[in-house]
Amino acid sequence: MDNKIENDPFGQNDSILASALSEKVKYLSDLNDSIKNGNDLKVYELMDPNRFATEVKGEQPDQPETNFFGLAADLKAQLSHHLSDKLIDYLGTTYPFFYYHEYDLGKFNIYFGNWWDHRMFGELDTINVRFNFAEDEYNTLAKSFELEAQNKRVNDDQMRELGQKNEKLTQLIEDQTKRDQRKEEIRKQIKENEEKSPMPWEAGKVKEEHQQLQNDLLELTNIDEQASGARSEIKKNENQILALSKEETIYNLEKQNIRASFGSFEAFIENNNNLYAKYLQSLSKESQVTDGE
Repeated sequence: MDNKIENDPFGQNDSILASALSEKVKYLSDLNDSIKNGNDLKVYELMDPNRFATEVKGEQPDQPETNFFGLAADLKAQLSHHLSDKLIDYLGTTYPFFYYHEYDLGKFNIYFGNWWDHRMFGELDTINVRFNFAEDEYNTLAKSFELEAQNKRVNDDQMRELGQKNEKLTQLIEDQTKRDQRKEEIRKQIKENEEKSPMPWEAGKVKEEHQQLQNDLLELTNIDEQASGARSEIKKNENQILALSKEETIYNLEKQNIRASFGSFEAFIENNNNLYAKYLQSLSKESQVTDGE
């Protein structure tokens, strides 16, 4: 009996194993050569051949290609750092208002603008050629574009509410003299009330009047307490209004920059959604020009 077949019920043989290993070795060799030669286009193809075929070449293969990127998946940080050079150069032209900070190997924060108080806007994924925008920041920008069409601003309601509070606080301060006069009148009325000697059937009414005067005086005193802190509250609200106004200036700068580069927010979104294909196609054109020289 053939012992080899008996011990190998799945028909495994060394030639199949050797072929599979050779494919893996060739993959890593091709990836290494592409990195050494600065061929980022080939690196991207090797990292995700199926996405590359669909989005860059426009092909729809009948069978998906085997993806060996798992062999180098633990080197994503190093690959991301390597691929960032050309990608960020490209983005510097396409998205001139974005700035990037590599806070860890292969990890990049995105900042919108280089002006004072610019916002951190998310992260750049160089492996997948994708912006991972911070949800809150992106939604605020989208809302700013949406409200602008209605002649409104993101912070209008909050600024209006703070302004109305300041109007009321200012009125409290301005009415101090009137309240002082009214308190003096009430004190006189209380004194007169207390000096009365009512008939038994009038005692309840006099007592009720006395309580009402006390309540009125207490209410005015409470308003005085509010007025005493009004100036500091007004200043606090004014500072908040100023901060919100500065935010609106930032939003306007962001919108101006997007329009200058893309024409509209919708075009900006469309370009973001197709960034992988657009960038890799630009690398392909560069490669063709280089090969033709």
